[in-house]
Amino acid sequence: MKQLAALFVLFITFVLGAQNKSVYQSVKEITNETQRLVSVKKGEQIDTASFRKLFLPTAHFTVVGVEDGEQIYETMTLNEIIESLTDEYYSKGYFETNKGQIIEEYNGIAQVIESFYGEDSDGVKGFGVNSYQLIYSNKRWWIANMIWTMSSHKGEDIPKKYYKN
Repeated sequence: MKQLAALFVLFITFVLGAQNKSVYQSVKEITNETQRLVSVKKGEQIDTASFRKLFLPTAHFTVVGVEDGEQIYETMTLNEIIESLTDEYYSKGYFETNKGQIIEEYNGIAQVIESFYGEDSDGVKGFGVNSYQLIYSNKRWWIANMIWTMSSHKGEDIPKKYYKN
């Protein structure tokens, strides 16, 4: 009986491990996983360990916006973005989903541009565009960098081509 239980545990571990590995085999799946991980219900914590596994250790995260009529940006390292994901803002609940993606891939590199919709715990809704740069290495995809910007016009100014899947 103990052997049967051990085999069952081994089988479940293998199946779950294989499922997790499939995330890394698809450009679409790995980018979708970023949004799945940052979408949390009130009181939950973002799984930062799983989030970290999606990215190269040298990945950079840049948010671009407009402040006082001037184009600005802020760039963070992987450690800095993970620290920001532990902020109380996210533990109050946050949801994000893509509304469409354009994926370009060639010879171990990929570029994804996607439109997204997000809503925080206060009901503040927003639309924006994410840009991911990825590489294929060690038999899996890695996100090398991520850049995003928010729409100031409820998503109406986002090019329609970014709403296609």
